[in-house]
Amino acid sequence: MRMDEDRVVAQVHRLSLRELRLWVREGWVQPAQGTDGPVFDELDVARIRLLCDLKKDMDLPSKALPVVLSLIDRLHETRRNLRCLVDAIDMQPEEVRRTVVASFRSRRGVEPTPEDER
Repeated sequence: MRMDEDRVVAQVHRLSLRELRLWVREGWVQPAQGTDGPVFDELDVARIRLLCDLKKDMDLPSKALPVVLSLIDRLHETRRNLRCLVDAIDMQPEEVRRTVVASFRSRRGVEPTPEDER
């Protein structure tokens, strides 16, 4: 769903239009540009809600926000990459999957399971 600024502010009750514009200007939220101004999607709104939590509930200083947001973005990117890796492994023959899992467990110092040895 695509939303303009007014709709986002109406949906996120803790947010003012002034704050939203500041957060976009700071680059903390990066909406698409439409013909009539910024257009926000569901991911943008989720990030805005996170910013509200960090700023208003946790009282995180504005200077710390770029660092925290960068770490969160890296975490999400890592999770996406791991999901892609798991999908690629799942597409392999059973023997290859078992070998990969056994190697992974070994590198982590985890004892192999009977399933790994089959």
